[in-house]
Amino acid sequence: MKSYSVDLDQMLMARERRASIQSAMLQDAGPGQCLVCLTMNIAGDIKRTPMTRMLFDAGISEMNVLGFSVRKEFLLDEATGSEAFWLLDEEGTQVKASLEKVEDSFPAARLFDFDVIMPGGSKLSRAEGRRCLICDAYAAECARSRKHGLEEVKRVTGELLRDFCAGKLAQAARDSLLDELYTTPKPGLVDLNNNGAHPDMDVPLFEKSADALTSYFEDAAALGMEHCGIGILRERGMRAEAEMFTATGGVNTHKGLIYSMGLLLAGMGRCLTEGGSCVEHAAALAREDAEIRLKKTLAAPVTNGGAAYKKYGARGATGEASAGFPGALYCLERLTVYRESGCTEPAALALCDSMAALEDTNLLHRGGREGLEYVRRAAGRISDMPAAGRIDALHALDRELISRNLSPGGSADMLALAFLLERWQTISADLFTDERGGPE
Repeated sequence: MKSYSVDLDQMLMARERRASIQSAMLQDAGPGQCLVCLTMNIAGDIKRTPMTRMLFDAGISEMNVLGFSVRKEFLLDEATGSEAFWLLDEEGTQVKASLEKVEDSFPAARLFDFDVIMPGGSKLSRAEGRRCLICDAYAAECARSRKHGLEEVKRVTGELLRDFCAGKLAQAARDSLLDELYTTPKPGLVDLNNNGAHPDMDVPLFEKSADALTSYFEDAAALGMEHCGIGILRERGMRAEAEMFTATGGVNTHKGLIYSMGLLLAGMGRCLTEGGSCVEHAAALAREDAEIRLKKTLAAPVTNGGAAYKKYGARGATGEASAGFPGALYCLERLTVYRESGCTEPAALALCDSMAALEDTNLLHRGGREGLEYVRRAAGRISDMPAAGRIDALHALDRELISRNLSPGGSADMLALAFLLERWQTISADLFTDERGGPE
């Protein structure tokens, strides 16, 4: 996507507009009130990008968590930068102290600028001056002496933004793994009720695996920001697989998701620098070597999924990704429908719908074509039932799949990817702007 430069005149106009908004919001303010204004310290002539907005949204969240009594609030999102204003029924010095802690709470928070303005227009100063982004001396001293050039400040600012956004996406991926894990009931799968058809797995093991993969998720998102090719992403994924096996004592908890989730995270990272669709970016990455790898797998399968491809023609995670993640998008659609309908256990219902539709290579490996079709038919019957009776039916199917040693692991992966895509919808809702600086 485009990022739009702003000139000095535009910034001066934005400053005047900000002062006018502050004056208007403080017009009727009295004792025991103050105004908070959040802006971003972004060096250079590009003040608003998807990554700056992503960090700005985190600043709003930090403000909300503090639980101040808000009388009025106002938000601006322009090419000259994102700005938020809150008129509070709070004592100003206490608010300032709390917001100083926010500004120092994590590396990229140093780009926040929370001003606290009192009735009458006076601005409260920090108890301690802010530190320079580059050398950690007092920022005011470095600014007066011009100790660091603009390009160096821009470079460090960019690194802070990239690290923050990659970390935010990695946390979303980890949380999505845990959301899938805790979804209950999940027939044949590890959930909060039992270990499904997996005597070597349990909830704590999956939690360890999710924690071990978080650094990989962060790297995948960062590689996407750099417009990486599939080779370097796959190389990092192989290291992540080793990290997973170390954490789980050799048990395969998330191998398929290392590939699929890594692709989507790289797609999201690319969105932050280029715009477009994260799914399309991810699918394009997968297609770089999908057919070559499937051909090699056909000649000499080395995984259970590869064996299912050779025997049944099921293209598995590689086919799903290169086709644009249709299974994950279908699961997301069903999850959205059930949430909007107010159903209890919407994730379990979406999983059931996925089980009825997906050509699940894990089921093919464990039960052959007969096992896959049995699960599809059983899940389809449950999906056709009134929603109120489906959860009990899923518990019964869980017992049946455990007795048959069948596990719809592919559908579980689709649910985890659906959770991640759902989170991306929330994260990205306000990130992308048109040339006027307003929402597209």
